[in-house]
Formats: sequence, C-alpha cells, structure tokens
Amino acid sequence: MSRRQVNDDDIEKILRELEDGNVSEDGLEDEDDDEENFYANAQQLVQDLVSDDMEDLVPESEDPIPHDEDDPPLVQDADPGPSSGASIFNSFDKRQIIWKTGSMTFDESKIIHEPTSTLDTAIADLDTPYKCFLHNFTPDFLEKIHFQSVRSHWHDKFGYPPIKATLSINRFEAIRSVLHFNNNEHHLPKEHPDHDRLHNIRPVIDHLNKTFSSIPVDQRLSIDEKMCATKISHFLKKYLPNKPHKWGYKLFVLCSLMGYAYRFEVYSGQDNNKDKPADEPDLGITNNVVLRLVRVVPRKLNHVIYFDNFYTSLPLAYYLSKQGIHCVGTVQQNRLPNCRLPDKNTLMKTSVPRGTYEEKVAHHDGVDFSATVWKENKVVTLLSTYVGAEPAGKVQRFDKKLKQKIDVPCPKVVQEYNMHMGGVDLMDSYLGRYRIKVKSKKWYMRLFYHLLDLAVINSWVLFKKNMSAKGIPKKQLPNLGEFRNELADALCNVGTSNGNKRGRPSNNFLEELAKKRRGPAHPLPCKDNVIGTRRKDIIITEQDVSVPEAANRSKRYKVRARGFST
Repeated sequence: MSRRQVNDDDIEKILRELEDGNVSEDGLEDEDDDEENFYANAQQLVQDLVSDDMEDLVPESEDPIPHDEDDPPLVQDADPGPSSGASIFNSFDKRQIIWKTGSMTFDESKIIHEPTSTLDTAIADLDTPYKCFLHNFTPDFLEKIHFQSVRSHWHDKFGYPPIKATLSINRFEAIRSVLHFNNNEHHLPKEHPDHDRLHNIRPVIDHLNKTFSSIPVDQRLSIDEKMCATKISHFLKKYLPNKPHKWGYKLFVLCSLMGYAYRFEVYSGQDNNKDKPADEPDLGITNNVVLRLVRVVPRKLNHVIYFDNFYTSLPLAYYLSKQGIHCVGTVQQNRLPNCRLPDKNTLMKTSVPRGTYEEKVAHHDGVDFSATVWKENKVVTLLSTYVGAEPAGKVQRFDKKLKQKIDVPCPKVVQEYNMHMGGVDLMDSYLGRYRIKVKSKKWYMRLFYHLLDLAVINSWVLFKKNMSAKGIPKKQLPNLGEFRNELADALCNVGTSNGNKRGRPSNNFLEELAKKRRGPAHPLPCKDNVIGTRRKDIIITEQDVSVPEAANRSKRYKVRARGFST
C-alpha cells in the first residue's frame, strides 16, 4: 500500500492538459467507474485527490469514511408523473446537444393551429366601447375603487363641460382624497417572507390579469418588457436605455399580434415564483418570467412564442417544445455551447458580403433546434424550434456605395421573427398616442393610470375583433381616439336620465359614428381661421382643437390648404 504525493506542479500540469484538449476527463477516471467527474477549479481537484489518498490509508478490514446520512441528495428523485414538465426537464443538459451543419426546412404542417375554444356568446356580443370596457373593469370591481380626474377640468372658462356636468369639484376632491385599492392593514412587514411590494396595487393587477386572459389566446404571441413612464422617486423605478420612455416601472407583457395583452407582470425585484406549479421547472429568474406568462397559453396546440435575447435560452426552448409550444428568439452565442457559428468579428469583415448566413441544427430528446447567424447592418443570431434558414427570401436594403436599394438574402427564421415579434411594441405605440396624464404623489397611482389605459386598449382591440367577426369592414371601425371619446361619453352618462344622451349607451355606435363622418359639423371657415390640415379634404379650425394641440400638429405636419401654407 503506497500513498501518492500530490503537489501544485502536478495539479497545474493536469489542468493545462485538460484545457488544451490533450487529456480528457474520461482518461482520468477508473475504468470501472461509469460516472463522469468534472473539476471547476484546482481546489476541487485537490480535494478529490486528497480523498483518494485517505481511502488508500484505510485498512481493508475497515469501511471507508461514511457520509453524513442527514445530507439530502443533490437531485431529488421525485416523480410527479409522466406528464410533468419538471421531470422531463431534469434529463436535459445543454452540453450534451450535438450541433451539425444543416437546415431545418420550414414546414407549415408542423405548426397547424386548431384552437379548441372560441369566443363565448357573452364576449362575442360586446359590440360597443362601453360593453368592451366593462368586460375588464366589471361593475363589481368598480365598486371597490374610486376615480379621479384633473382639477382644471372644472375651470369656469376653459373647463370640460361633460366632466363638469357629471361630477362636482367638491365630490371629486372628496373621492381623490380617499382613493385606494387595497387594505393597508393587511400589508405584511418587510421582514415577512410573504411581503408584497405591490400590495397597494395588487388587486388591480390580479383582476386585470384574470379578465385579460379570459379571451381565447391567438396562435402567435410575443413577450417583451415595456415601461410605465414616470420619474417619481421610488425604489421600483428602473432605467431602460432602449425604450422611448427610459425611466419608469418595468412590466413584462404577453401580447398578440394585434396588441392585445393577455397577461402582464410588474417587476418588483422579488421572487414571484412562490406559487410555482409542481410540474414547472425552475429555469432561473429571467426564464421563470416567461413560464409565468405562458401559463395562460394552452398546451399541445402549436402556439408560437417570440422573444428577444433577454429571455432566449436552450433550456427554455426545450421546455416549451415539450409542452407543445414553439418559440423563436434572438440569442447570444455564448448560450449555445458546442455550436460553432461564425462570430461577430469574422462576419463583419468587408470580405464577407451582406446577407451572409449560416445555420446549425441539433436534435435532442425529440426536440429539433435550429441556430442561424445572419449578417445585416449588424450580426444577429436566432434560435428556433420550428423554422430554420430555408427557404431564404430577399429583402431590400440601401447600399451606400451604389447609392441604391439592393436585394439581400434573408433567412426564413428572420422573416418569421420580424413579422410576428412586434405585438408589445404595437401596444406600446397605442399607449403613447393617448394616455392619462395625471400627476399624483402616490406612487401606485401612476401604475393604476397605466393599467387603465391598457384596459382601454384591450377593450378597443376586442371591439374591433368582434366587429370584424360580424362582417363590419375595417374602414368603418373607429380608431383609438374615437373609441376613447365614445367610451368617456358613455361612462359619464350611464345611469342618469337627463336628455337623449342619458341611460345605457347606444347600441348603434357604428351608425352614429358613420353619420358624424359624412360631412363637417359646421360650415368651412375662411382662410384666416385655417391653422393647419393633414389632408386636402380636412380643415382644422381654432374651434376644433386647443392652442397647444394646434401648435403640436403644425410642427408635426406640413400644413397645406387651398394654396395657403404655414
């Protein structure tokens, strides 16, 4: 029996050979040992070698040093069942995926979507702005909160008559002073494990998530973060430099292509995975956000999720594919081990033509992966589980040297991503056009106004969807501004009985809207009163818009009307 002598030089030599690839981990193991040992650093290797020396010093008649029986195993052997996503994921190791040069040809039959649920009769009958809005802000929910507006609406000269006729300023101030959404007595202290940083606004978040997700989910969805713009001094305020509004509260949203938000989550910096289902794995903080958002997506119906490189990873793509959900997303190449795609420095050389792309494919446990790198103005890498680079198409790009547009090869996966990724951005553009601009010292009020705007947009998208299903042409449907005006008028007049406008909102909203569009509401003004127009057949007067609004329009649009321009 001999004892091995271990020194630092031997350890450094072994580690250097491992890094150079001259020696494999398998070569350092005993032939009878079926398990693989990986050493993350020199300390682990020393510990393993020293333990081997200690085993050599133990007499043959004695048992080796026993392990602590109270220590739990590193991996639990729980078996939730054959359909459990967590048990399926336990066998996944991204280092075992073998990438090969090839192509995942796009096959439309692989993503045939056959939804099992359709719009309920009650939802399909929502044919007015007021009805669509009440689907999200139900009467029971409205009884639990109060509303407020801006004090200047009650100005004697410049006030807004519909609001002045609906609510007195004293009543408004009384409501504003007690506006809240949750019982502060139930707010747990910071030291409590169930402390909720969003306690003051939590009922609104939970209620809207419930009503938003009650609509059948479309096949193609996108996940992205958005900002609730504010510069209030609060610890939840974040900074996103790539967003139009860089400061504010961050939200993660699951949207359709039409901009309908099925589910959202307000970032609070806390672990929101406490109520995780038993069949859902833990993929880390970022990927867990995606798993929580897609809980409302039916399984095994070939839905497709699109997201950017903030979320994309091999474990996430593998789990979603096992659940019958395809995905496409931009990805960082360091998240694709063993996938030897050309790096950025190689592709950005002038000798590499614009539009060059390369694809690697892999298959693991019944899941197909495709990784494609494409050179455009920048280098982009995409990961997909249902579409690859072929069949490639053409896109037009401007060439600075030739000073003209040229055709550039474009992989199929890039076309799919660009076509279906913009749902959250579309919804964000709707919010940017019309949003509530009310200041408040309460931090959660800005979130409430943002969610109220989000509910109005969802109501508008639902209204258009229902009207299109009934055969109403798209040109006859109201835009978002007209929808908000009609909704505000309905909310101000509902429940009263004074004049023709009182009572329940009219069901003939589209007919009334068409009548309003037939011609101008008053004679055309003279040239002296013309301050701007967007089209040749539309005249905007001082009576139609306020002075600040008119100034903004004159800056944004080139004004031309009957030979007169400003």
